[in-house]
Amino acid sequence: MRLPPLCLVNLMQKRNAFTLIELLVVISLISAMTTIALPSLMTARELARSTQCQNNLKCQALAMSMYHFDYNGSFWPYKRGNWPRAGVATYFWGSDTNPVDPSASGYVAYLPNNLESLWCPEMPWGSYIPQGMNVVEPTTTYGYNAFYLDVKLNGKILKQIAMIPRPDELFVLADTALSWSPGGVVILQNSTYMEPVTGNWVQQPTNHFRHHGLTNAMCADGHVQSYGPSGWTIDNEQNLGFVGTSNDPHYAQ
Repeated sequence: MRLPPLCLVNLMQKRNAFTLIELLVVISLISAMTTIALPSLMTARELARSTQCQNNLKCQALAMSMYHFDYNGSFWPYKRGNWPRAGVATYFWGSDTNPVDPSASGYVAYLPNNLESLWCPEMPWGSYIPQGMNVVEPTTTYGYNAFYLDVKLNGKILKQIAMIPRPDELFVLADTALSWSPGGVVILQNSTYMEPVTGNWVQQPTNHFRHHGLTNAMCADGHVQSYGPSGWTIDNEQNLGFVGTSNDPHYAQ
C-alpha cells in the first residue's frame, strides 16, 4: 500500500483542527443563538405554568359542581371554628395545624389531587411566607371570595348558586397574595381570602397578576378566565391589584 506524501499528511492533520478564530466564531454564534432563544424559552415556560394554573382552577370548578350537587347548590364555608376539635380552626383548604389536615375540609374532599390542585406553579413554595397561625407547609395560593359567598365568614350564611345574578362574572377562586411591611420589611404571603374592592376593613388588593400581568380566576358558572387589572394600577413590585373599580360584578353582585 502506498503512503500519502508527508506534506499531504500534514495538510490533513491541519484540516482536522480548529483555529482559535474559528473556535471564537462558533462560541459567538452559540452565544447569540442562546440570547435569541432564551426569551422564547422563558415565555414558553411561563405560558406552561399559566396553563397548569388554569387546569388547577378547572379541577376546582369540577369540585364546585359536585359540591353543589351534594349541598343543594350552596357554596362551602371559608372557615369553621373549633373544628375538627376545640381550639382548631378549619379553612376551606384544611385545618390550621401542623401538619395541615386537608381531610378536615369538606371542599378539599372533592378535589382529585387534594391540596395540590390549590397550588399555582407561578407562586411556588418558598417564594412566600405562609398565611396561618400554625401552618409551615403549602395550603393554597388561590383566594376564596368569602366576602360574598360566605357572608358571615363562619359558614352560617352561605350563598347558593341560584342567588347569583351573573355567575359567569363572579369570582369564586382566583390567584391571590398579600403584601405586608412589618418593621419596614416587605413580605409576600399567600392570601386565602379574596379581598373585595370596597366594604371590608382590611382594604388592600389581593388579586395577584402573576401571569405576565394577568390573574387567573374561576367564576361561579365554572369557567376559567384570565383578567387584567382594569381601572387599577398594579403594584409593580408585588403585582397586586383589583379587577375593576367596584365590587360588581367580580367580587359581589
